[in-house]
Amino acid sequence: MDWATKRQLQYIGFIFLFVIIFLVIPFFVFVYDAPTCFDGERNGKETGIDCGGSCRLLCSAEIPEPISRWDPRVFRVTPGVYSVLAYLENPNVAAEVYSAPYSFELYDREGVLIAERKGETFIPRGQTFAILESNIKTGERIPTRATFSFSSGLQWTRNTEETASVSVVNGALISEDTAPRVEATVSNTGLDRITNIDLTAIVFDGAGNAIGSSRTFVDELLGSESEKVTFTWPMPFETKAEVCSSPVDVMLALDRSGSMASLGANPPQPLTDVKNAAVYFVNQLDERDRVGMVSFATVAATTSESLLSSDTVAIRNAIDAVAIGTQGTQQTNITDAVARSIDELSSSRKRDGVPSVIVLLTDGVATVPEKQGEQDYPEASALILGQLAKERGFRIFTIGLGKSINEIFLQNLASSPDDFYLAPTAKELTAIYTQIATKICQKKPAVIEIIPRIFPRPITFGTF
Repeated sequence: MDWATKRQLQYIGFIFLFVIIFLVIPFFVFVYDAPTCFDGERNGKETGIDCGGSCRLLCSAEIPEPISRWDPRVFRVTPGVYSVLAYLENPNVAAEVYSAPYSFELYDREGVLIAERKGETFIPRGQTFAILESNIKTGERIPTRATFSFSSGLQWTRNTEETASVSVVNGALISEDTAPRVEATVSNTGLDRITNIDLTAIVFDGAGNAIGSSRTFVDELLGSESEKVTFTWPMPFETKAEVCSSPVDVMLALDRSGSMASLGANPPQPLTDVKNAAVYFVNQLDERDRVGMVSFATVAATTSESLLSSDTVAIRNAIDAVAIGTQGTQQTNITDAVARSIDELSSSRKRDGVPSVIVLLTDGVATVPEKQGEQDYPEASALILGQLAKERGFRIFTIGLGKSINEIFLQNLASSPDDFYLAPTAKELTAIYTQIATKICQKKPAVIEIIPRIFPRPITFGTF
């Protein structure tokens, strides 16, 4: 390389050095701003303004909204005071919201807004969670439904750190008829300290309907530590936590023999009180149950309205229409009553897999059918049919009204001695029918779900 070329290269190098020192470096130091997640512009690898890409904040348009598991539930706490519950799920396994504004609105039967409650909460990533607002005073107005919504523009934050976890073991619902209470144990299943644990308990009846909710919290749990918590309600739930685990098919057999007017003819007594008690029994049954009715005197009979069905209005009408016959002596044919009940519980109206029940009431002894040379045939024939029904899995309850009955016979006809009831007067019938309704309803226990949520900072009830 000659001397002139070297001089040219030196000049060019000096020029580049001058540009870098006096132009490029000052530009980057004093003029140029590097893209950040907080500059209010969409730049760098962002997919939106200051969100997406490498930013911790995620763009709302890319994030599915929390899913409501069911419509918000309104619970009466005390007269004029209510709580409202939203049960939600965040499908985003790596996205959460630290401060999510929300709103509950409560409406009455006419659709008039009667209360509103706003707050802020934490939406955990990839979890179901509950939001409960309590002590909502509505005065004399009764809320029948509620709505829930988050404010628009939730700020979603990416979080892929390992999640702290807790486990909850709860006991059964106790003191349901006075002041319901659920006791539980919450445990830190890890080794690290956990703080700000929110716990919401939901009580479901046996049919899966939410009937009450309560909330508490634990300030701190050290690694592998456990703590007992209690959820309480000041008043019994409006609906019992237990319901019938399965429906039943029931046939009522009512005595309309002549003796059912022995205490009065207008109206016939005790028949009138018996019919009123039978209607009461029908009203105690679950809407999933089916009921039919057979009335009996010298012969047993059913009507189109008294066949096995879920139409309780028709059955009540059929019971109301039961009357004592006016042609000849009206005797007591318990055999025919059992036979007609078995036939109906074996018909196409009977549901497969559903328990069959016969509830028979009489105020006298069986007098027909007769068989020459066999004085006890009216009772013996009924016992034979009753045994057949019991072998087929039917349950038979018997009620003896008054003093002119054969208690031993009715006990033997019943499925067990405990399924026989003695009613000295018609006044005891309502209580007896209540006991029978309780027996045929196999209780399904309440389901209690406790939902934990670990907040990123201390909890304030009602807001976050």
